[in-house]
Amino acid sequence: LFLGCPQLHSAAAMADEEGFVDISEEQDGGLLKKILVEGTGDETPVPGSEVHVHYVGTLQADGSKFDSSRDRGQKFQFDVGVGQVIRGWDVGICTMKRGEKAILRAKSHYAYGERGSPPKIPGGATLDFEVELFSWKEKTKEPGDMTAEERSEYATKQKDAGNAAFKDQAWDVAIEAYSEGIRYITYGQGDDNDAGGHSHGGRPCSGHHGGGGDEDAPPLGDEDKKLAVALLTNCAMAKINTKDFDSAKFDCSKALEFDEKNVKALFRRAKAKLGLGEHDAAAEDASAVLEVEPDNKPAETLKKQAELEKKRAKQKEKAMCSKMFG
Repeated sequence: LFLGCPQLHSAAAMADEEGFVDISEEQDGGLLKKILVEGTGDETPVPGSEVHVHYVGTLQADGSKFDSSRDRGQKFQFDVGVGQVIRGWDVGICTMKRGEKAILRAKSHYAYGERGSPPKIPGGATLDFEVELFSWKEKTKEPGDMTAEERSEYATKQKDAGNAAFKDQAWDVAIEAYSEGIRYITYGQGDDNDAGGHSHGGRPCSGHHGGGGDEDAPPLGDEDKKLAVALLTNCAMAKINTKDFDSAKFDCSKALEFDEKNVKALFRRAKAKLGLGEHDAAAEDASAVLEVEPDNKPAETLKKQAELEKKRAKQKEKAMCSKMFG
């Protein structure tokens, strides 16, 4: 896939083009696209982004396969739009949304030119690539190299990307976006003494929870605090949906450092604690929600559920002891 020196030639007649759209820069039929699975959201990678894809490459003439990341069992990652790969990929992948699967049909001047890539790709060949775009990351400055305003703007974009993925129940994608936003908006806030000292579900902490070592970072303003809380509580909810309760609990606790009576943070931490079997602590957080919002029905239900599950756990424990020592 890595680029040689493509040679332009005049467009040939398009064959077997049902469902394909011309996305070539010259509108000469040199690059066609057919969407197989629609992606999520409205964003597409910008040139310079690091993208993660799977692909299967075949000759359009006879359908013979010449390359496949799926056969290797490993996603292919590269920087799109900067000449690391063939022109058809640089142009085509920048039109794709997250989660989209499409066929990119590249004529030779969007692929390997008249020389081809022997022995598998003859000169002048038109190629079909079935490409699935999983994710991408824009090449951005590290948070310490940004101003507070730039960090806030970038974190907001990550929140929007996470919300779009959350809406489509793409939990891992949502968590990745929220975590990136958290890393930026909480940069320099609080200490980082626990950055390497805690784990979530037996896994080392990803380190997105703030700290960061910039002692001169100014405290967050009210709007940025709201943004941090939204990112942390949304991330927690996505993690609850993947049953990563320990990490979700940590995110909610971090959110409560910015807003100690935030109802979403308290309620979602209660849900996480319930998932961990911490019944008393879950009931305590549910009670804290009710102090803020006395008519909060979900919190009432969760508190009762925690008390019921605690009772069931004690009954189960008593039954097991009876079997062992009875």
